[in-house]
Amino acid sequence: MTESSGGPSGPSGRKEMTMKDLLSTGTRRVVRTGGVLTSAAAVVLGGAALAGAAPAQAAQARAAKTGYTHSTTLKTNCAIYHNYPKSGVPARTWQKSRTASGKRTHVGVRYTYHRYALVLDYARKADPQWGFIAKSCLTDPRAYSKGAQGGTPLPDLRAPGGHMVLKNVPINPPHPGKTKRKRIGVGTLGTLRSGAYSFVIGNVSRGDSFYITTEHCGHHGKTAWILGYAPNSGRWGYVQAKHLPACL
Repeated sequence: MTESSGGPSGPSGRKEMTMKDLLSTGTRRVVRTGGVLTSAAAVVLGGAALAGAAPAQAAQARAAKTGYTHSTTLKTNCAIYHNYPKSGVPARTWQKSRTASGKRTHVGVRYTYHRYALVLDYARKADPQWGFIAKSCLTDPRAYSKGAQGGTPLPDLRAPGGHMVLKNVPINPPHPGKTKRKRIGVGTLGTLRSGAYSFVIGNVSRGDSFYITTEHCGHHGKTAWILGYAPNSGRWGYVQAKHLPACL
């Protein structure tokens, strides 16, 4: 990783990455602090996750994540679906009230797809945080070119990516030459994404089947992304190895 040319220097005289640098790179970095190796992981949104960081850094990462979403309120109490609702996909939901503690409830629109919007539930601290909600539930269901800063409304499956560069959302990720080879089980709830650290396109739950493209998953680090087919999401995508016991 290229170090920041304008960042402060650490005890060793090396220039250290700022939190902003980490958030903008989407990579993992090992930092030497006082002779002890520590690690910090940061990702740029399609949705993001921060591992091995201090609570203050995690809070900054969450703030960066919300920057890619357009905040709006609910017009009525509504369900948020773990996965895009369609035939053959279990209707797993959580309920979102129009108000909480006397205040209007806010969610963040990431992108839209037909009658639904993929939103970030700002109030939730653990997965699932992302889910699909009917556009009719939202005061303003549109995604915008500059996320939290507004900009111009976007068509379906368009969203700002890293550095607010507009991208297409591959809700059905391409997998040329790959076929379902081996069924493994999902151990813990996590997101299904269009690529490593990319757009959220669904969620997988404990006990779900996940079909990988090889006979054996092998041994991977917890933050590795594994390609497979998630039948309870109804699509191909990438799941982090930490949610797949057979891959650790």
